[in-house]
Amino acid sequence: MSTLGKISKLTGYLPNGAAGGHTGLPPGAAPLLPNNGRIIQTGGVRVLCVADVRGNLRSLNELAKQARADHIIHTGDFGFYDGTSLDRIAEKTLKHVAQYSPLISEPVKKAIGAPGAPVKQRFNASDLPLSELPQFLDGSLKLDVPVYTVWGACEDVRVLEKFRSGEYKVTNLHIIDEARSMLLEIGGVKLRLLGLGGAVVMHKLFDNGEGRTTIAGGQGTMWTTLLQMGELVDTANRVYDPTETRIFITHASPAREGILNQLSVTLKADFSISAGLHFRYGSSYNEFSVNPTLDHYRGKLAASKASFNDVWETVKGEVQPAISQNEAQQNLLHNALDIVDKMPSTALGGNPFGGPVGGANAAGVGQVDESAFKNMWNFNLADAAFGWLVLEVQDGRIGTEMRAQGFNFAHRGAKQHPGHAQRSPAAQPAQQPFNQGQQQRPTQQPPRGPAVPEVKSESPAPKPATPQPQTNVNLPGTADKKENEKISTPAATNGTSNGEAASPVAKTQPSEPIIGLFVMNVTSDDAVRDLFKDEDKEKILKIEKWGQSNKVAHFKSIEERDAVLASLPEDVKSRTGEDRSRPLVKIFQPRENKSFGGNRGGAGNWGSSRGGNSSGTPQGGYRSGGASDSEGGRGGRGGRGAPRGTRGGERGRGRGRGFKGESSSPAPSNATPATGDS
Repeated sequence: MSTLGKISKLTGYLPNGAAGGHTGLPPGAAPLLPNNGRIIQTGGVRVLCVADVRGNLRSLNELAKQARADHIIHTGDFGFYDGTSLDRIAEKTLKHVAQYSPLISEPVKKAIGAPGAPVKQRFNASDLPLSELPQFLDGSLKLDVPVYTVWGACEDVRVLEKFRSGEYKVTNLHIIDEARSMLLEIGGVKLRLLGLGGAVVMHKLFDNGEGRTTIAGGQGTMWTTLLQMGELVDTANRVYDPTETRIFITHASPAREGILNQLSVTLKADFSISAGLHFRYGSSYNEFSVNPTLDHYRGKLAASKASFNDVWETVKGEVQPAISQNEAQQNLLHNALDIVDKMPSTALGGNPFGGPVGGANAAGVGQVDESAFKNMWNFNLADAAFGWLVLEVQDGRIGTEMRAQGFNFAHRGAKQHPGHAQRSPAAQPAQQPFNQGQQQRPTQQPPRGPAVPEVKSESPAPKPATPQPQTNVNLPGTADKKENEKISTPAATNGTSNGEAASPVAKTQPSEPIIGLFVMNVTSDDAVRDLFKDEDKEKILKIEKWGQSNKVAHFKSIEERDAVLASLPEDVKSRTGEDRSRPLVKIFQPRENKSFGGNRGGAGNWGSSRGGNSSGTPQGGYRSGGASDSEGGRGGRGGRGAPRGTRGGERGRGRGRGFKGESSSPAPSNATPATGDS
């Protein structure tokens, strides 16, 4: 369908911007009044902010209990799917939704990722629960606290239209969109919630997709349109009250979408709360804190404006005639275009907030208004499974608490397992100067009875056990004896206890090499065995824990190990998707420490000159062992249109896309699992 056809479908449905009292509301919907949705609550109130529950709606009740929350703000990918949504969702979108769904079992996820017939042909609908929403619609499940949400990028537009018309209703669920805001009078503060859902995709700003009303989407995905932005401005203007604190709730991040950033300024927002980047930590910032200069900030807005203008110049010949007979739509389009017109066209000079322009040629005109640049705070949330933000409102003050599960660094400093992760005897000579330093430490005071035999028994080097103060004092480079003592202290070894560091004798004992497979992101022995075929399970000698969420499966011979590895499916041996939590199997290769610096603990190798690289082998900068469950590939879904590369380079839910993510940025397949002393 052409852009013209899609724009024309909007006629008669836009409640805002209409003239003469005509609202154009769909049947069952009520007009927005300034105090519509007003909630008053006194005393200290906690507002939990979460993102991406992906249909696991019962988790909202659990999170509310954990955070002691009175209200919940949710930023999209809520799980607006009902029993009929599966028939409408596209194959590619279905694979993505299923891969990250907390409701679909792991065996089904693995089978979906395997090549074969379309997913809907291979599985029954009962195997693909997209959301728990039907159970909340029929009343079998309930929300314990009020939930205010926008829709995300992966939702069913038909379900949202039924909520807007009143056909669907869930107690305590309030959908914030361009036509409806909410006012919470809590803790001495009036919180005005303004929201805009869906992905921001420049080439879809004038496309309504399969939407029958003002909501845009299709085939299981949703995005925002320019007319929705214009309607949100109209809503915000009609309910404006200078005594209110405004929170702008979006799915896409205003930090990455210049047009959303400018929209938040237009809405006079005090806070923005967004998701869409899928980090393991939430972030809190204002533009002043992340831009070195105002011109740098202008540059981001100018780039977004140029991108929009490319699309607008292409479609305005169709759009303008399509709405020429509809005054309401003309008003909304004007509101939206006015947002873009106020954005700077160049990074140099100009006022990104639409105020007077200062400069050498404009003396006396006025200064650049930097109030929003410095005072509007943005919160980008981690997924609900990994963290949350709490706004604590009391006595007119809004405080914050942020919690995150975070990255898993257990593989760097995990305790070494006796007999398996000891340092090799070949590495011991590099430690001898420090063991010798341990011998010389008693020279600072009269030797005590047991001191001499203790040092003698612990020293692997054939040095005299008797303290030699004169020799020690005259050693070159040892004038600062306190520094030597610091270095030689057993506790200086990272990732080990004092007892381990003080037992070089035990570390010199040779150990049998491990013949095994390293299994990442598993928590139980049964989970490891489930990855292998039945005939291969019998070949596993034992399963050993290695770090917080990793295991090592031992085998009798290298040939047997390699044969078992070859029989595993490819999706277990390499990362083909973005899910960093899925099990990954590699050949176990403990790292050997070839230098003094490498023996100092489990903080990773940073390529520093301190500690020495005695082997002379060039070392990289920062090197992680790859056993973190985050790896860097989950860092953030980039722009909506690019291939998702974190979860241009991030888990790219590309901003120019109509659905979330096609690709990933997995860890290198040859990454060596990190041991405790890497």
